[in-house]
Amino acid sequence: MATVLAKFQETQRLQEEQYLGFREELRAINSTLGTIVGVLKEVLNTRRDSVALQGAPDTSLDDELPTTSAGASGQEAPPQDHHTSTPPPAEGEPPRK
Repeated sequence: MATVLAKFQETQRLQEEQYLGFREELRAINSTLGTIVGVLKEVLNTRRDSVALQGAPDTSLDDELPTTSAGASGQEAPPQDHHTSTPPPAEGEPPRK
């Protein structure tokens, strides 16, 4: 019985160490993501300032996305309504209702 209890306690201790390790890794990931978001915000603000200095209207970054589909056909991708939750049908699929 003492052996079973000792094994149980050892398993608990190992799980606690693993949990603390995961928490530490998540904190590091969160910190890295915070840095990335900060850099992206700075880039966006710099871009907005640059556009404002040029006197041009500010446009969304979505407007800078390529207009051709990822396929080798070179055809323009159909316009997408970014306010709907249903994506357009894939090539070869019938239209969605």
